[in-house]
Amino acid sequence: MTTNNLRQKILERLEPLSGDQVKNLLRKWLVNSSGNLEYFEELLIDESDKKTEELLDYGEIDSTLDFIPLTEEEMIEKSKLALEDYRRRGGSVDHSRVREWADSLGTDAEKPCPK
Repeated sequence: MTTNNLRQKILERLEPLSGDQVKNLLRKWLVNSSGNLEYFEELLIDESDKKTEELLDYGEIDSTLDFIPLTEEEMIEKSKLALEDYRRRGGSVDHSRVREWADSLGTDAEKPCPK
């Protein structure tokens, strides 16, 4: 891999990290290496993997899949449409039915999603 390709991959991996994460990675890299970019890339990969695991622990969407994020305008529009639909139908699914369904997920007796 060329140095330019490696630099580009590093830049792409740095983008989603917070400032503190980047500082910690740089400290670790500077203390534990002689400026080897391959080692820095390994640190980034480890950090990215750790971050993905943390996000998935909290039930967030893994955006490395085929997930297409919405713009703020699209989110607002979808929310308005959902509210209109709710008002038109005049009701919602009872909380206890949703809870019963959610509790059945992952069991041998999964219930269909309430409507």
